[in-house]
Amino acid sequence: MPDTRRNATYTVQPGDTLGSIAKAKLGDARRYNEIVTLNPDVLPDPNRVVVGMTIELPPTNPAEAPAPPARIRGLFWSERFPGRAALTFDDGPHPVNTPKVLDVLKKEGVKATFFVVGTNVRKYPELVRRIVAEGHALGSHSDNHPDYAKVDGAEVARQLAQLQTAVNEALGRPYTLWQVRPPYGSMDSVAKEVIQSSGHMAVLWTVDSRDWRFRRDDSRIIQSVFSPTDGIKARGGVILFHDIHSQTVRVIDDVVVRLKRERLNLVTTEQLLRQKYPESSVPAVS
Repeated sequence: MPDTRRNATYTVQPGDTLGSIAKAKLGDARRYNEIVTLNPDVLPDPNRVVVGMTIELPPTNPAEAPAPPARIRGLFWSERFPGRAALTFDDGPHPVNTPKVLDVLKKEGVKATFFVVGTNVRKYPELVRRIVAEGHALGSHSDNHPDYAKVDGAEVARQLAQLQTAVNEALGRPYTLWQVRPPYGSMDSVAKEVIQSSGHMAVLWTVDSRDWRFRRDDSRIIQSVFSPTDGIKARGGVILFHDIHSQTVRVIDDVVVRLKRERLNLVTTEQLLRQKYPESSVPAVS
């Protein structure tokens, strides 16, 4: 039976380090190593945390044993894929913005992964069909966007299953949503166990466009994507966008053109997973 005990979680804030988190939450900065041990998937580099990422915490009392970390396969924040970039879009489909994003991708000949939400899939099934018909991949972003670290394992399983049913009905055929992006990128040991045991892979991101934050400042979105220290050229990997936002529509053409100009190889999340797990069986896009 999977271990269903829950560790406390914490969402990284600006200015945080593992030491400062350990001091504030556990009373001793030296306990940062316990945080590293609990989060092997999202913290391969203990010197780096990313604002907005969710990490598990050990008990405040060091004598209490935390729930053991659950290993999970996928793509995570701190990984690097030099020279490669994969576009992803969350929260749709959206009746106005998703078609405009698809128009740009079609014009530029680029494929992406759309992490869809069940409530929108049921409202706009024709857009789900268009996404697939134009060669893009669908991924699971839950049925109605709860924080997976704040619901029990049965609810995580229900979210995955309900969205899968909605996508199958929208397409009129089975389509396996084997790539999962938890809402807010948030998982704890319980959610990881459900995702892993059900045969899914978690796909987070390495570069956040912050389109959700800079709603009226397109230049800040561009800066986030192409930051010289944390941007896509420095790190490579997965770029997070949201196709529910008009600001994303405004910038996406410029982003794609610049990615090409910077000679980044535009790939899919499936290709990055195959690169990471060359000896494993990575499912093909349905």
